[in-house]
Amino acid sequence: MADDAFGDFFMGDADDELLDEEEEFVPAPVVIPAVPLAAPVVAPSEIIAPEVPSSMSDLVPPAPTVTAQPSRELRLADALNQLMEDSQEILAAALVSLDGFTMASALPDGMQEDRVGAMSAAILGLGERAAAELGRGQLSQVFIEGDSGYVMLIAAGQRAVLTCLADKEAKLGLVLYDMRAAAGNIAEILG
Repeated sequence: MADDAFGDFFMGDADDELLDEEEEFVPAPVVIPAVPLAAPVVAPSEIIAPEVPSSMSDLVPPAPTVTAQPSRELRLADALNQLMEDSQEILAAALVSLDGFTMASALPDGMQEDRVGAMSAAILGLGERAAAELGRGQLSQVFIEGDSGYVMLIAAGQRAVLTCLADKEAKLGLVLYDMRAAAGNIAEILG
């Protein structure tokens, strides 16, 4: 009997039947009231009036100046162009990765980039192995002399080789000097 009285107190049988007939009970959303933060107490003597701009241009901040850094590829091409300008005796130049891919080149018509890249990587690999096997230390350059001119390879950092072709009458000391300077610049670009 106590149970019936308790149940009747909260909900009658008719109300219980209404709840059973409803399809879905959707609870009301929970709302958390915003509590205002206490503002700092400021003495009237400490209140400073804001400065009013004299014109609309004072309201708009100046646009930041952004100088775009040229891409790595563009910087490598510029380094090769500079080498070709500095040393008129260099007929062709190519920057090749250690696995034979051409990164940048200044080659004459008819000379294929992929062949120059593959041969440069093969020559460099063979030169490094020969230097190591014969106890000559780390390879710094490879120099090939042919009837019509020279092929020179110089390491450009740890990840690339600079290959240049020169004519038979070229002053090799000046060509190698310019190549070393370009290889140092390229090594900085490649990081």
